Amino acid sequence: MENTYTEPVSKLLELARPKDSWLDYPALGLTGDDIPELIRLVEDHDLRYKEAPPDLPDDEDLPEWYGQIHAWRALAQLKAEAAIPSILGVLYQVDDYDDDWLSEDAPEVFALIGPAALQPLAEYLADEENGLYARAAIASSLSQMGKVHPETRDECVEILASELEAFETNDEGLNAFLIYELTQLKAVEHVDLIGKAFASDTVDEMVMGDFEDVQIELGLLEERTAPRHIRPWFDDFPLRKDAVQAEQNVKKAEKKAKTKRKQEKKSRKKNRKKK
Repeated sequence: MENTYTEPVSKLLELARPKDSWLDYPALGLTGDDIPELIRLVEDHDLRYKEAPPDLPDDEDLPEWYGQIHAWRALAQLKAEAAIPSILGVLYQVDDYDDDWLSEDAPEVFALIGPAALQPLAEYLADEENGLYARAAIASSLSQMGKVHPETRDECVEILASELEAFETNDEGLNAFLIYELTQLKAVEHVDLIGKAFASDTVDEMVMGDFEDVQIELGLLEERTAPRHIRPWFDDFPLRKDAVQAEQNVKKAEKKAKTKRKQEKKSRKKNRKKK
């Protein structure tokens, strides 16, 4: 595919695989004037999943595969509210292509863009047509929004709790992810709702444990009073001692769930899942 992007956006197609620490994209010359072109790059599915040429070595990637990732990070740093629909529009990649880049970036992306993303996030989360892991990424984005913008904390909690109200018909995994994000926002005010969800046996306890684990996270219990019925995934890792460790463990649990649910991709080049 011919590169039809103009500078400085075209430079993003030369940066190759992103690192966990983001680049300073405005320092590359990107400004608000480049937002429409950056949005076009985010939406460029053919470029993101361009087939590798047959002579490309197995240990090499095409740099343009990662242009879309650099684009949404740049849009986030530019606080581009106009990009919200387009970024949400590519979240299907999380489920359809087992692509973790956006699911891991989404919380920071939307928090940087700011509270203007709240209503679109709420609508995406409530839409049952959207994939489970894309919705989980949105739940995580709401949690991050509430932390970065404390004035939105109550609204973020209510959005998450409103979705959890449908625990009887929700996917068990979605209920678990919603509950986890509520614990991250210390939503003690919804502990009764969380308890009802667990009591109805509609929460995947493999993700973050049972109701006692939640109460410990919320500071309502100091330690367990009864043995678990199911061993959660985080028991495979060091015990949670702080919020960072908890976040890492739940992310590992999410990835294990994906691995169990999805088939291996036919080619590393086509998959390009973030390792």
